[in-house]
Amino acid sequence: MEIRELKYLYEISQCQSLEQAAAHLFITQPSLTKAVKKMENDLGFKLFEKAGRRNRLTPAGKQVLELARPVLKSFDIFENNIKRINDTHQVSIDFGVIPFYQTPFTSNFLYVFRKQYPYIQVNIHELPEETIKQQLISGDLDVGMTENFLSSPYILTYSGFEDEVAVAVGENNEFYHSKHLTFSDLKNSIFNIVTSGHNNYNQIISNCRKSGFEPKIAYQSSQIGLLLEYTNLNQGICIFNRCMIHDNLIGRPHLKNMHIISLIPPPPCYCWVSIRKQTEISPEIQIFASELTLSLTEDTQKRIQ
Repeated sequence: MEIRELKYLYEISQCQSLEQAAAHLFITQPSLTKAVKKMENDLGFKLFEKAGRRNRLTPAGKQVLELARPVLKSFDIFENNIKRINDTHQVSIDFGVIPFYQTPFTSNFLYVFRKQYPYIQVNIHELPEETIKQQLISGDLDVGMTENFLSSPYILTYSGFEDEVAVAVGENNEFYHSKHLTFSDLKNSIFNIVTSGHNNYNQIISNCRKSGFEPKIAYQSSQIGLLLEYTNLNQGICIFNRCMIHDNLIGRPHLKNMHIISLIPPPPCYCWVSIRKQTEISPEIQIFASELTLSLTEDTQKRIQ
């Protein structure tokens, strides 16, 4: 199959109408109908079936579309980069992220993004949340990744997604083989937690108090890596975003035997991607915010299991 045919397949699946799809593709409906028949003859099975006036994908057609998605995305990246080969002007994006979210995921994402979009230079700024908000408003930042929703008429929230908070323990911890824990179970534990001012800190303190005790805090830091290192040494516990725990354990081989345990009920954890509201948002900012959101969502879905 050709890229052109894959684009036809995708557009028809979105419109569910040959007439509308043909208009979007700037070809005639008879030409599109002929192309579909050719694809079906080449493949040996039907891609679409009629449902009233709509053209719906058959089960086989849905499988073909799923296989086509990464191909179409790669081709879009290819086309974008080809267009920029003769363009000596490199586009810059200023990206603000709170220390809380400066994890191996962020570094890995930026590495992959740079390879896919070499013409977009991303300048990363590790900043407090309030500073990110003010610099988005002033125009010193283009995109921000924060723990809290940034409420402002000058900021557009591009995406928000929910993860869950879990417990990390070392091999010598009494809960190492547990499948799940409640805050009441942690009454006698030593806590290594994020510094005050973060939602995660407030969640921990609030849930401990609801369970009738004050947590015994040994160490506080905004860096999850340091919290895990300390937890592994002192046999305490670390309560944090599950995905961030997972990423940091993978990035530190000597911590690979630490165990992540579910909390019941799991405190929620949100991550918000925001951009500066402008009359016209550049394609590069749209690409970056979209790719960041997609990668965060896929990362969460993969690691939350």
